[in-house]
Amino acid sequence: MIIKEIRIKNFRSYYGDNNSFDFSDGLTIIIGDNGDGKTTFFEAIQWLLNTVIDRGSLEHVSEMRKSKMEPGETDEVSVYMKFDHDGEKSVEKSFSFEKLENGSFRVGKLSYRGYESDGIEREAVNGKALIERCYDAFIQRFSMFKGESELNVFDNAAALKDLVDKFSDIRKFDELVKITENFENKANSAYLKEMRSDKKVAERARTLDLAITRLSGEIATTKHDIRDKRNSIDTFAQRLTELEENQEASERYKDIKDRLKTQEDKRNRYIAQINTVNYNHALLDKMWILVAYTPILKAFQKKISAMSKTKRKMDKEFERTKAIEIGKLEAIKEMQGALINGAIELPWYLPDQQTMEDMINDHICKVCGREAPIGSEAYEFMVHKLEEYKRHAEAKLKKEASQKEIEEQELFPHKHIETLHNLSVQLSGMREAEVANYAQDIADRQGLVAKLQDELKRTNTKIQDIIDEKTRLLIQVGNISEAALEKEFSDIRGLYNQRERATNRLTELETQLKFQETQMASLKKELDALNPESSQVKVMRDVHNALEEIAKAFAQAKKENLTRFLSEMEEKANEYLVKLSAADFHGEIRLMQTADESTEIRLFSSNGTEIKRPSGSQKTVMYISVLFAISDFTQEKRDEDYPLIFDAATSSFGDSKEEDFYNVIDKIQKQCIIVTKDFIEKGKLNEAAIDGLTCSVYRIKKAPNFDQSNMATIRTLIEKIR
Repeated sequence: MIIKEIRIKNFRSYYGDNNSFDFSDGLTIIIGDNGDGKTTFFEAIQWLLNTVIDRGSLEHVSEMRKSKMEPGETDEVSVYMKFDHDGEKSVEKSFSFEKLENGSFRVGKLSYRGYESDGIEREAVNGKALIERCYDAFIQRFSMFKGESELNVFDNAAALKDLVDKFSDIRKFDELVKITENFENKANSAYLKEMRSDKKVAERARTLDLAITRLSGEIATTKHDIRDKRNSIDTFAQRLTELEENQEASERYKDIKDRLKTQEDKRNRYIAQINTVNYNHALLDKMWILVAYTPILKAFQKKISAMSKTKRKMDKEFERTKAIEIGKLEAIKEMQGALINGAIELPWYLPDQQTMEDMINDHICKVCGREAPIGSEAYEFMVHKLEEYKRHAEAKLKKEASQKEIEEQELFPHKHIETLHNLSVQLSGMREAEVANYAQDIADRQGLVAKLQDELKRTNTKIQDIIDEKTRLLIQVGNISEAALEKEFSDIRGLYNQRERATNRLTELETQLKFQETQMASLKKELDALNPESSQVKVMRDVHNALEEIAKAFAQAKKENLTRFLSEMEEKANEYLVKLSAADFHGEIRLMQTADESTEIRLFSSNGTEIKRPSGSQKTVMYISVLFAISDFTQEKRDEDYPLIFDAATSSFGDSKEEDFYNVIDKIQKQCIIVTKDFIEKGKLNEAAIDGLTCSVYRIKKAPNFDQSNMATIRTLIEKIR
């Protein structure tokens, strides 16, 4: 299937009927900036190809067209596609809409028209049947992708089964496995019947037979439950698909509501963070009032240092003066006269007072032994010496008292300067640094608050934008209330929950089945190990064992074919991975089967290390490589190719990466339609990069002079560049 042309009329921003795209067999790029109509183009194709939708919706009607209509006037929304698929064919989906006298709108019945040519005549056919025959939902599922997040088709557990059923011979083994299992069961029954008649092993065979029969019933019940659960899951999935298609507005409403809550929660967090600190309280509680303290402390320290220096100088001078005074006291001595022969007199304290008083009382000098009667020169000398002793003793006491008085004198007796100096020291160091940081704390807080206020402003803008989006949605859906939209979504969520419960129960049943099959294998092994007397029984046992091995062989062949199928797809995917990665690192794709028999796409280095966190561009190229491989399988098995359509699939690419990517895609012989905002720099096309391509290129953009607040002024213009 090759798409040749798409025409869009009055579908959202595609106003009027002059909106057409022609497509080549290879790559076509449709370039548009944000809001220019890229996603609308993609969704128009989705709407056309969705055969489940059975009614029109005002949400798809161009706001510009509605604004230009008069009461009673009608028009239509339509999407038309011409394509080659065993001959030229076309399909068009449309519905009419009418403006009523009260200014509201009414939609008409949905029309699905198809045409195909038998080579001579153009024949009208049912458009829905035509799409289901030429481009069914299965193919669409593996060929149309909106955004990078949808590229991993194996996120859906049923994807592998669908691919196997469509493209592999594995399903043929299902019938063979069933037939051989039936033969094996019949042979086993005949074998057991004969065993009961063999006297040697009859009793044990009967016991094992009963256990096997009971366990067979349990296994059959478990398998039946597994089939029921799988059918239920498929039913839920089908019903969910229908609801999701018919309740697009409900899903959009829920998405809007979730985004609104997210932004409101963010706003509340910003407000709470902004209000964390009360500046008035922080002045004292956090001591921010000391923010100007540092220069004051410096001046205080300088003054205390000068005062301490002056005090030390004065203390030194005072101590020197005290020393002089004390020295004077120590230097004063009683002048001593010389004796007759010039010798120095004894010190004043020799002899002592008691000895001299005794000598005077006894009238004799006990030093020289001479008598000293009263009135004699010797007696007068001793009396004079005693008086001198007393004068010296008294003077000594006075001197010691004076010296003590001098020594005890202090210039600064109250230690005030020392106290101030110690305070200066205490306020320095860690405390000074802590206070100095208050200014930085305040600046940091003010910077954070300014940043939070900017974020709050942006968040409030986003909230208003989301509220406006919700308002537009409610206008588009007409008289449907928000409560009704909530209920529709709840119905969908209920089905999701039921499907999840069924999936969990299926896992439990599959675990239970494995355990039962292990028990069955053990019982059969014991039964086969019995050694009957009858040769006939032995022959039937051998037949039973042979058929059992055949059944196992077919089951194993089915498993090996699945492995081979995945290996072939993996090989094709890696061939594309090498091409699409150009000169960049790409690794190796591996398709890994999980425990629930689904498949995961993983990326490995050639040395066997899994790349658990590939970049956005690496994942995109990896997924697209798998999609190209699936497309190749489609072509091989159905002898028909299908287009790959991507909307904004390369948003994680850098400029150089995207240019290489498009150059490679341009050379691959496969129809590929990519809607992107790549090649736009500051609102202008990167013409140099576009000139390096050979594919078809379209530029879509909003018509100029639109009102940013009025959707009715938005119209997408189409320009074919090449």
